[in-house]
Amino acid sequence: MIEFLLTGWAVFYTVFAALFLFGVTVFVHEFGHFIVARRCGLVVKTFSIGFGQAIFKWEKDGIVYKIGWIPFGGYVALPQLDPEGMEKIQGDGTKEIYPDISPWKKIAVAVSGPLGNIALAVLLALAIWLIPGDDAGAQIRPIIGSIETNSTAYAAGLRQGDEITSVNGTAVKNWYDFTVEAMLKNSNTVALDVRNAGEERHLNIPVVKGEEGLRTIDDIKPAIPCLFGSVTKSGPADRAGIKSGDVALTFNGTPILGWEHFTELVQAVTPGVPAALTIERKGETLELSIIPEYNGEYKRIMVGVQLGGSGLPWMLYKNPVDQLKYDALAIVRVLKALITPAEARQAAGGLGGPIAIFSMLTMSIKTGLVNTLGLIRFLNVNLAVLNLLPIPVLDGGHIVFSLWHGITRRKVNVKVQAALINICAVLLIGAMLMLSFNDIDRKFQIKKFFGKLSGQTEQVEEK
Repeated sequence: MIEFLLTGWAVFYTVFAALFLFGVTVFVHEFGHFIVARRCGLVVKTFSIGFGQAIFKWEKDGIVYKIGWIPFGGYVALPQLDPEGMEKIQGDGTKEIYPDISPWKKIAVAVSGPLGNIALAVLLALAIWLIPGDDAGAQIRPIIGSIETNSTAYAAGLRQGDEITSVNGTAVKNWYDFTVEAMLKNSNTVALDVRNAGEERHLNIPVVKGEEGLRTIDDIKPAIPCLFGSVTKSGPADRAGIKSGDVALTFNGTPILGWEHFTELVQAVTPGVPAALTIERKGETLELSIIPEYNGEYKRIMVGVQLGGSGLPWMLYKNPVDQLKYDALAIVRVLKALITPAEARQAAGGLGGPIAIFSMLTMSIKTGLVNTLGLIRFLNVNLAVLNLLPIPVLDGGHIVFSLWHGITRRKVNVKVQAALINICAVLLIGAMLMLSFNDIDRKFQIKKFFGKLSGQTEQVEEK
């Protein structure tokens, strides 16, 4: 009973924390709009975190503050920014006449939301940089750590130790970049440039649909960097002088390809016999001697150290500038794929919706504070970039309308503006519903289940 209660409390805490953290992201965005709108003299009718009926609300100085029961999103009701369209979306059918506002003030208000997200992302990037530890900055290079010898990739020439330098002509720096580029190609093969021991080769490797319906190369695993994390006190690694953050380079003279390779090398030695270990520590190469021990509980040879780093896409860099740069480039790459005919279908299939975001948040909370900060930073940069797209109903759409007004001295027709916003709002809601269905399908394989019932099989289409 006690164990059940503890488990229930852990689930409740994780869900509550995820909702709270997403709410913080929404809050800083809407607060950016709110504070600049007040400074610029715009009328503010409502400040809402969430949509739908209010769970809790109060009114002060003519402004209604509320928390909606639908937690994903929020808004600031600014009738001067959008006199008709947003009134309908926000459920306020009243029509009033408000003082005219300069288009440049409107632009300032529209930009302030994304700037709020960028400001929070910068603070989080600095926090990750300042927090000690090795959670951030460990990249998984695009090196093949293991490959099944009976796989199609092996038959096509891919080998253990091959480092992938480009995918379909696009240079890649890490395993995450490789998987994204391989997924986006709408074909039954993917073109790889690889190098190994100074030899460079060009290969065409067959791809398959993975469990989530996304294209991938089957039967390969990355060479996860042998970055040491926590070190067991008084264990072999501790006695040898190994510290958290050290990177293993060679073991008994054999170059280490990755974490799995290192564990294989450890299992091949005789327990109690000293082994030579070369490590890198803060740019310095050190030669150590370690004595592996047999662990009766786990029935294997161990050295008393855990894998460090997370390998998550939002934790690839420690430097705050590199963090923010990679976040921005990642979302720009996805947007580029969505408007590229050869990649659009695969890019759309790989997108995640509100459910995926919530799942990532709950996962990051379980893995630790720094990973959670990294994901929130990543989401804030994504939200800022997406909101600046020149699409009606988004901040970028309002910027375009206001620029037109400021440059031509003519306002966009109110009914046209309202119609565009309403149409885009419906499309946006439809897209969110589709993405949510895809999130559920990835989790429970709904389409695959019904495909089996109808006798269909999933195959990679040749284009």
